[in-house]
Amino acid sequence: MKQLLILRHAKSSWDDPALADFDRPLAPRGLKTAPLMGRELARRGW
Repeated sequence: MKQLLILRHAKSSWDDPALADFDRPLAPRGLKTAPLMGRELARRGW
């Protein structure tokens, strides 16, 4: 059976509202949690 994975991007910084979404850096929380999510996805075979 096919599976569909839907996830949201890591927490981004809004310190500079003039930046486009594509150029917006990760916030400290996003920098902390993104690697955790990567490891969890790898553990689950994604």
